[in-house]
Amino acid sequence: MWPRFPVFPFGRLFALDFSEMNLGGLLFPLTHYAPISGTTLGAGFLPLDFLFSLLLFGLCGFSVLHCGPAVEAYYGTRRTVATFILCTLAHATVAAAMPGGYAYSSLAYATFLAVTSLLINLEHRDEESEARADLRVMVVLGGLVIAAMGAAFLSHPAYDGLLAAACVGPVLAVTAFVVNRRLQMRRVRLRGEGNVGDLYFVDEVDLLTRHEVESRMDRLLGKIASTGMDSLTIEERRFLKHASQRLKRSPSEETRA
Repeated sequence: MWPRFPVFPFGRLFALDFSEMNLGGLLFPLTHYAPISGTTLGAGFLPLDFLFSLLLFGLCGFSVLHCGPAVEAYYGTRRTVATFILCTLAHATVAAAMPGGYAYSSLAYATFLAVTSLLINLEHRDEESEARADLRVMVVLGGLVIAAMGAAFLSHPAYDGLLAAACVGPVLAVTAFVVNRRLQMRRVRLRGEGNVGDLYFVDEVDLLTRHEVESRMDRLLGKIASTGMDSLTIEERRFLKHASQRLKRSPSEETRA
């Protein structure tokens, strides 16, 4: 009589299971087949889970190919790789706190790419890219729907971790976009020029509203009246020069500019 070997699902080799760690689990960001168990159909194969995994693989692959180039062009290669690592760690952390403690799939990064590319489209204000923006919204909604259906109708607790992945991506996308924009604005203030998103600024004055320019200019004029012109720093003198030029223009002229 042949010895009986325990059924060991193939997907478990490539899914992060916090209750039973394995080396292959470190590849969980690239996995799309859930670590299902308790089956007699072979090495962990279930038709419904397999079809679900193919759908998930297609969605993630489409997001990487369609949205990845836009995100890499915006952030650069190094920062794009850093965001992938950040999404991976965040997905693992959130999944570890959920029942079952399973993490798998690159859905977290797929939704990150889709939301980030959508924010880039909105920033560029390009009417011709509206069709692409709509498609990226569909990718985000599709990821959320797929994750929710897996958690609701498929029994393995790994699908709860997939739902966490679908939520982590958009949160990190918005956070990274806001932080990157603030860093760009800070760079403009320090250097006196630079890009903020799709716009190029030649001075900090361009970042401020007319009211903010007037308020700061009043403070500098008060400083001159009390301590003299020599008390101004180089940056303050530069600001005063460009601010006076801007205030000479009417609000309608600023709008046309």
